Amino acid sequence: MAPLQKKARKAYNHNHTQTLVNWAELHPDMLRIIGSKLCDFGSFVKFRAVCKSWRSAADLSECPRQFPCLVDWPHMQQNTTLRVYSPASCTSHIFQVPNALCYGPFGGELLMKPNCPMKMPLFYLNPLTGVKTAFPFEVQLRNSRPTGAYWFHLRIDEFAAGKEGLRHVFYFKISENDEWTRKEIDDELRAVAYHDHKYFLLEDRNVDFSVLVINKSNGAELPSIPFPNSITNLNYPFNYLVATTNGLLAIVGFKPLFVKDLKDCRFEVHRLENYPENPHWTKLNGIGDLILFVDHFNCFALKASDYHCFEGNCIYFICSVQKPKRGSKHVIGRFHMGLNTIEELSGPTWFGKGNSTVNSAWTQFGFCREPSDGADLSSSFLSSCDSFLSTSAAAARGPRVDHA
Repeated sequence: MAPLQKKARKAYNHNHTQTLVNWAELHPDMLRIIGSKLCDFGSFVKFRAVCKSWRSAADLSECPRQFPCLVDWPHMQQNTTLRVYSPASCTSHIFQVPNALCYGPFGGELLMKPNCPMKMPLFYLNPLTGVKTAFPFEVQLRNSRPTGAYWFHLRIDEFAAGKEGLRHVFYFKISENDEWTRKEIDDELRAVAYHDHKYFLLEDRNVDFSVLVINKSNGAELPSIPFPNSITNLNYPFNYLVATTNGLLAIVGFKPLFVKDLKDCRFEVHRLENYPENPHWTKLNGIGDLILFVDHFNCFALKASDYHCFEGNCIYFICSVQKPKRGSKHVIGRFHMGLNTIEELSGPTWFGKGNSTVNSAWTQFGFCREPSDGADLSSSFLSSCDSFLSTSAAAARGPRVDHA
């Protein structure tokens, strides 16, 4: 049989000649189709770095929506080493931000403070491009350090909220004069959402939760709305407000103080109906094409149809789970609303080592801003990502992840 197989192989090779294709000569339309499916920022940057024709085909103005990444940053360290994990490609990247303290990611950028004895303002940093954006107003920090002041920012040009010392404050713009207004909040401020030309602020009043409503046009306070606390035994709740195309959603989450099994976590989603005449919350059985991303401080929603091979009607979250013998581990969970099930997803080996879940968050990096010096995005990214080249080589051999 062996001689017959060799003759058949020779005959096939004689009649079918292989044509070598130069990757740089691929049709631009084909390159655009490939680039439009790259929802992972690392894959998109490497695609642009192949050659000039590929970079031209993957124009930044046509960049596909990037699937959110899990970001982990050190607590109160002078030189920030930012670790990023992409669930879309199961790869990790490391960014070095010297001489700066990090609050965490907000709105696709990092909120940073220069580490120097002088009083320096906060700024936002895009780690992909190196672009810095000044914080829109001065923040009072104790001893010019970010201790006791945690800012969760949702829209840099519209509003910001956080904690200054022991005071919870909310900064927002009024349509009448387009100036920043500062408002102190009596109770703990847990979440902020902008919907229907109004600001919705979730307040934790110890015994219950309430939603404070502020009219953007004139800054006037409107009647508060009770928050739906339908899950019983809320000894460790995490609640959020999210503005979506389907309306204003309230996410009611619950997990025990010490989670032994990820399946002990629960989620409910409610939608605000008939506001302002007769406002009430309606519990939803599903969220359709939406995907919710939940971390310790924030929550946001995206459409699954904007990405490739991702399922909607799910909630992605991070949680610390007790190990069988001793200690705990950080895990990535996904709650399927339709099936009412929770599964543990693969995660990076470094996730949770030396940090709490407070220093981990979901974010959606973007390429909307070019580097300030006009440098190409790929070169800027490669220079700021300390281990990108080694990570790319490791990705070719297969990502190093902890499988569930």
